[in-house]
Amino acid sequence: MLVQNILLFFLVYSVSTGLFALDSTPLNEALREPVLDKRLNMTIGVLGDSRGLTFQAAHGFTSLAQEHPAEVDTIIAIASMTKLITTVAALQLHDEGKLDIDAPVDSYLAELANLKKLTGFDDSGAAILVPPERKPTVRELMTHTSGFVYSMWNRNAMTAEEAGLTGDLLSGKEMIANAPIAFEPGTRWEYGIGTDWLGLIVEEVSGLTLAKYFDENIFGPLQMKDSFYEIPEQKIERVAHLLFRDEANTIFKFLSLFSESDLIEVPLMSAPRASEKYSSAHYSGGGNLYSTLPDYAKLLQCLLSNGMYEEHRILSAESINLIFTVEIDSPNIGIAKTQAPLFTNDIDMSFGAEASFGLGLLLHPSGIESGRHANSGSWGGLFNTYFWIDRDADIYGIFATQVAPFFDRASIETLQAFESAAYSETAQ
Repeated sequence: MLVQNILLFFLVYSVSTGLFALDSTPLNEALREPVLDKRLNMTIGVLGDSRGLTFQAAHGFTSLAQEHPAEVDTIIAIASMTKLITTVAALQLHDEGKLDIDAPVDSYLAELANLKKLTGFDDSGAAILVPPERKPTVRELMTHTSGFVYSMWNRNAMTAEEAGLTGDLLSGKEMIANAPIAFEPGTRWEYGIGTDWLGLIVEEVSGLTLAKYFDENIFGPLQMKDSFYEIPEQKIERVAHLLFRDEANTIFKFLSLFSESDLIEVPLMSAPRASEKYSSAHYSGGGNLYSTLPDYAKLLQCLLSNGMYEEHRILSAESINLIFTVEIDSPNIGIAKTQAPLFTNDIDMSFGAEASFGLGLLLHPSGIESGRHANSGSWGGLFNTYFWIDRDADIYGIFATQVAPFFDRASIETLQAFESAAYSETAQ
């Protein structure tokens, strides 16, 4: 009996936190190795298909204090993975005939009637603002061809922010309220705040705040019980802390003296805070949601199932096809140089492969080297959370940690190893 108990102990504690995960699998090794090497403090990965989850595992801890082991249902800040949810919300309204995605944005938001284009700065440093030839359309908000950009990847926009013309990343609605566009709508692709404006359009058309709209029309039907803007007090211990690489500045270097790796926690930035439901003054369509990988997986499963989840139709098959239809080709899709090294590195979300963009998703017309098939889609979030969805192979994958800056090397290497292992497993 004693021998049996010992064997049971080692069996239980050698198995990762996942229903289908064994430590010997390449999938688990891809997630475990960077934690063992202290390159990442936490890794979570899930795979699934149109029927549900097929793999899930978690390694490491939710904070540097190592008080709580990471679990598959650890709550994380998904940041720009919010954008796909906002796009789905807008397409639901489109399905209902309430939203014309080819209408100019000021037909729904009067505050955009006097939108300006920033062309540069004069000798005194004043912004040069001119009227654009036309207003962007709702569709262009979804495809990042509207002209709205992020300051963290656009030099002119960062200069305008530093001059106080616009708010910064942490300023809520002020980040977008006075933001000009950077180029004529429809002429090129550049990642930006267009989905934040899309969220305001969803609110205007539906008559609901984005938080309530998501709860009633997406999170409820998909049974996404751990997805929200405001963290409930009773779930705060399940939320992972945000870690930073120590290379950003000298203060971070000092803080890393108290860490076993180059990852640190920053006071007032790393630890999550709870707040009352629906208490926020502004809900970002482009970010700020919290979720879990199993929750977000239900959305991706729904997309693989032509808009159905169990008995609920979340989106029409026609709108699903729109998400995966190429809207623009550009040599720079998914590529950007950082203007804010604290939050992001230079990025290449195309991973060096041919890239295009649909409604809310970067598309890979020829697939990518680490496994995704042709015409698969993907995106990610600022704190190194990434997903892909491959309709040809009937597979989706999500990888997450909670680290800044974005496009962190250890995070990207782990994502690619996890993805390669996923396709190796499905090929067997």
